[in-house]
This record gives sequence, structure tokens and C-alpha cells, in this order.
Amino acid sequence: MFKTALERMPSDTHKFVIRADCTPTGEHVRRFNAPTVNDVAAIIVGDPTKSRDIVVQRRSNIMHRVNETHRLQRHLRDAIHSDGDVQNIGRLTILPSSYIGSPRHMHEYAQDTMTYVRNYGTPDLFITFTCNPKWTEIKRELDPGQKPQGRHDIIARVFQQKLKVLMDVLKYRVFGDTRCYMYSVEWQKRGLPHAHMLIWLLNKLHSNEVDDIISAEIPDPVTDPHLHDIVTTQMVHGPCGALNPLSPCMADGNLSSAFKEDNGRTIKVKVQNQEIEIGNEFIVPYCPLLSRIFETHANVESCHSAKSIKYLCKYVTKGSDMAVFGIASENANDEISNFQMGRYVSTNEALWRLLSFQIHERYPTVVHLAVHLENGQRVYFTEANAAQRAERPPSTTLTSFFAMCEADPFAATLMYVEMPKYYTWNQSTKKFQRRKQGTPVPDWPQVFSTDALGRMYTVHPRNDECFYLRLLLVNVRGPKSFAHLKTVNGHQCQTYREACQLLGLLENDSHWDLTLRFSCFIKCVPNTNAVRNYHHHMFSFTTNSVMEQIQRRHM
Repeated sequence: MFKTALERMPSDTHKFVIRADCTPTGEHVRRFNAPTVNDVAAIIVGDPTKSRDIVVQRRSNIMHRVNETHRLQRHLRDAIHSDGDVQNIGRLTILPSSYIGSPRHMHEYAQDTMTYVRNYGTPDLFITFTCNPKWTEIKRELDPGQKPQGRHDIIARVFQQKLKVLMDVLKYRVFGDTRCYMYSVEWQKRGLPHAHMLIWLLNKLHSNEVDDIISAEIPDPVTDPHLHDIVTTQMVHGPCGALNPLSPCMADGNLSSAFKEDNGRTIKVKVQNQEIEIGNEFIVPYCPLLSRIFETHANVESCHSAKSIKYLCKYVTKGSDMAVFGIASENANDEISNFQMGRYVSTNEALWRLLSFQIHERYPTVVHLAVHLENGQRVYFTEANAAQRAERPPSTTLTSFFAMCEADPFAATLMYVEMPKYYTWNQSTKKFQRRKQGTPVPDWPQVFSTDALGRMYTVHPRNDECFYLRLLLVNVRGPKSFAHLKTVNGHQCQTYREACQLLGLLENDSHWDLTLRFSCFIKCVPNTNAVRNYHHHMFSFTTNSVMEQIQRRHM
């Protein structure tokens, strides 16, 4: 006899209690912040990214965790491999990269953005644009006595329009010609949406130009009262430190972030019903032009690091907003004993998704390029067409690239990652086609170039031949086939690794042999543990083929 969870739950009145102080070990603290507004939200129980680690209890009663990627789990996988009958196993369901906000989507988004860094360097500007509930466009749509927090549909629509205007302002040369841009919309349990964006400029900002577009000072209330009002109401950080020890930016009594500028003008603000005086050290950097236009919190920073990409694609390093909660009875003597963890979705985020507004946007387009061995492409099939798919696997971007290099003289001059700049990928015909619009390429009639970029999928070094194949695709122009990639100065190599070695793309592995010999030579009696440790470290950082050769020579 089984009962559902609803049947087992007592009929007493209960309430959900969110505990921001119960962050699970190893999780990012900011994912579990408590909501700061009175709002309706959904908590989706379960962690789709939970790992499959194994916890082993030793005879000494000490618990030992074995990571899912550890090689000790290989024997367990091998032991159950024969039990994997395709007729008996269940259906594996995952969140694909096409689902906006899934871990795979955010990882792919971060990888695509790193393509901008590889081609154009680090971004120049980091901008945070926050919704202002006091915007005229929001207030005039409210009923008498109604607050903005009660109309998230209006907030979402107005912020989406403001964000669109901001992107138009940034794209049309306010800071100079824009080469690339990307943005990501977030909520973080604060009720109101905000967007983080990165801007790549055609002409990089120099240190003497930063002060022309960014300020961190209180404006003069006499000469510019409008900007003074905006900055003092929207761009004040905290206060924190000794003035406000309970500020969210305080960690263990220490200041985790502040804007240390020279003191200049001062303003008075209220903290816990007490009026205090602060200076420029608490003013968030801003652009006077953007502040005047949008009258909201718009933080503008000069950026010269790729780390900001991880901040925008936070699901890669932190994950979606979460909440640890428990169920408590209204009875004061009933304590909360069990807590659960779930994804936190605010009302505004839910409405944003229902209205199909963009959560992420970037320019230019990044085209994904397949990397696989000969006849090793990924094949999607059903029971009805399995045999047909096996006999005639579909064409991929890689095989189509080989065909274009054979038939098109211009394609034969390109690297694999350069193809999307001049060719479009036709998904229906599985072929590359010359672009019909763009900038004409000199000396090549009917050839046009665009800003599109290509990104090859990464390959782990443990996948030996595929890894070396990718290395060749990065360095060889216009290959016409897989066999062409293996040919170096007329010599047909047996493996892609051999071709890389002849082209000077690899280091010699003899240093591993010298390391082992030196470890045995430094003492009259070789230290067995030391040699074993050397083996352990070497096998962790070498490929399978190199590892097997070392074992044969030294075992």
C-alpha cells in the first residue's frame, strides 16, 4: 500500500520557510540569497546538474567521495557495461542546449563568447542596466493606489523596450564603432530585472580616454541638477563598512567591494533611519550620457578581462537561482527538521519567459563546426531508418568543408573556422553556400564577407586521434579530405598524431622518460613511492598512447 506525498502530509496549515543561511557545501552563496521583495515565486525541487559521485564508507567509518570523473569509477562502469540492453533501459531525458537557461545552453553561450575573445581580444566596456520602477512609462499605466510590484507584466514590457533602446544607442557609435556585443538578463530574487552587457569596440579604449566617458563623482548640483539628482538616487553604493555593517556587501565584518575614489562633494543619505554623510567613495562608476537618457542605475566599467564573460554566463560557474526551504507548521513548537533545495523562479522572470523576450543576445553570429573522425559523425536515427542512416550517414560541416575545398578555389585558401565568414550553412541540404550579401572580397568576384565567426567544438586530449585531427584543422588551410590532413610533404602518415609531429605542432615526449630516469637516479636505492607518484602525475596529464609507451619502457 503506497501513499502519495500529499496524502502523507498532515492536514495542519503549513508555510514554506526559505533559509539563506543553509547554503549547501560547495555551492555558490549568491545562488541561495533570500528574496528581498514580497512576491509570488515558484520553487522547482530537484537539481538537474547533480553529479553522480560515489560515497564509500571505509572500515574506519570515514566517508570518502569518489568524483564521477575519477578513473576509479571506470571499473564500475565496465562491470555494468554488459547489462546495458537497449531493449530494457529507460529513456534518458536531458535539458538540451536549445533550452534557454539550461546548463548546456549557458556552457555553449560562454564558449561562443570566448570566440569573440580569440578573434578580437578582451571586451572594452562592462555595463549593468537595472530597471527603475519609477519610470514614467510604468507609473502612468498603474491604477490609482497600485504599486509597480503588483504589475510585473508592465515592468517586463517597459524594461524590454528600454533595453532595446539602450542596445540601439550602444550599437550606433556612442562609444565608437562597436565590433561585438552580448548581454544577459537576470533577476536574482530582487523582483526587478537587470541586464549585464559586454561591448567590444573597434578602436580599443586607452587609459587617457576612460575619464571622457566614465565618471565616479557626485555632479555639481548647481551646474547640472538633473544629473546630480539621478546619481544621488540611483548610483550610490551601500553605504557599507563602518557606516552600515549590515550591508549585503559585508563579509565576516570586512568590506568585500567598494569604489575608492578621492573625496570630493558629499551628500547625505539615510541608513537605518539615521542621516549620514558620504562622498565619492560610494558612487558607482557611470556614464553621464546614459544616466541622463535612462534615469536609472546604469553602471559602466572599463573592462580588460575575459573573467567578465563568466559573470554574464553565471550558470556556467554558479548555476540558476536556488532556494533552500523547509515546511513549518503554524504551531510554534513544531520545528523545521528537513530542508529541500530547488530552483527559484520569480514572477517577473516567469512573465519574461511567457512573453518570449530575449534573455540573451549577442552579435556577431557564431557558427558551430563539427569535429569528428572519418565516418565518425553523430547520427540521429529511429528504428525505421537505422540501417539507412548507418549506410549513408548525413553530411556535416566538416565533410562539406572538404567538398568545398575540392570544388571552390577560394574555399581552398581558408581555415576551417574561417568558412562561416564567407559561406552560409544550409541546414536542409547539409552544404556550405557562398554568401550573397556582405562586403566584396578583393580579387575574388562573387565572394562576400560578413562578421560571422566559426567555432570548432572542443575535444579532450584523451580522445587522441580526434584531438590531433582538430589540431590539424586549426593549422592547415584548404584540406580536401581526411587523407589530405594526414599527408605532410608528400608523405602519407598513418595517424593524425604523426602528421602533427612532422608539422612541428607537438612537443617531444622524451621529457617524460628523462623524468622517470632522474627519479630513479637521484638515490642509490630507488624510492618506490616516489617513482609511483611520478607515474601517477604523468598519467594524469598525458594521453593514452603516451601512457602505454611509457609503461612498456619502464615497467
